[in-house]
Amino acid sequence: MIRKRFFRNSVPYMYLLPSVVIIASLLTYPLLYNLYVSVHRWQLSRPDKPFIGFDNFTSILSDEVFRSVLWTTVIWTFIGVTLQMLIGLLGALYVDERRRSKGALRSLLLLPWVLPGVVTALMWSWMLQSDMGILNDLLKTLHLSKENISWLGSDQMALGTLIFVNTWKAFPFWFLMLLAGLQDIPNDQVEAAKIDGARWLGIVSFIKLPHLKPIIGATGVITTIWTLNYFDLIWVTTKGGPMDSTSTLPIYTYRLAFEFFDFGKSSAMALVSLVIIGIVCLPYMRSMLKSIKE
Repeated sequence: MIRKRFFRNSVPYMYLLPSVVIIASLLTYPLLYNLYVSVHRWQLSRPDKPFIGFDNFTSILSDEVFRSVLWTTVIWTFIGVTLQMLIGLLGALYVDERRRSKGALRSLLLLPWVLPGVVTALMWSWMLQSDMGILNDLLKTLHLSKENISWLGSDQMALGTLIFVNTWKAFPFWFLMLLAGLQDIPNDQVEAAKIDGARWLGIVSFIKLPHLKPIIGATGVITTIWTLNYFDLIWVTTKGGPMDSTSTLPIYTYRLAFEFFDFGKSSAMALVSLVIIGIVCLPYMRSMLKSIKE
């Protein structure tokens, strides 16, 4: 009986075992090799690769450029994910309450998300050109600006401009996830609240948002990881400039490897980024698991 019960309980895990082994092997080898490179002085300009322990990590953590890049990454991620969530939530609430043209609005709002990242970066870099960009021409036509604005060439404007473009690109994912969650809310709760005299803001605050908490937590984890690791838009438009004002952790890691040819520091930087991503996503995971239990 014990053997039969053990076999019966282990059958689902046996089906999952091949997939788990494949995924673990694909993740374990790159991680271990990256760790191996990070503890060596691995530079293309030097033929030897001596073991140096954690010198690459201490060198990175004590570097002022890393601190500036880390602060830029925090601003890029926090403001970007917050704006994506707010715009996606407003769009989902608006479309969910429409009886007509819901399908057309849903398709229209999903267009930015389905565009490839490089296409989005090239399209916006052309529109944001200071001398020939359509955005500056439009502002002049509307008499909102008299001079050309250097959207991507100014260290004060570049980061905010890229956050706006990334928000335009990524908010449809929030919109799609939250719209699916809104459509699962029982209509009788909303109708009962309306009969009791509840207004729109009260229905959203006390009925719709509590139902959306697990979705917000899961989507927050995904979009935080995506935004932290997003590379295409920044590299194609500014390459981290001007004056490193748009250089984030992925950009800095890439430049260490393929511009400065220091693969040891680049590998150490990648591991530091992995730890930072885990720390940032931990509150999201706790909130999501708590909501699921409730």
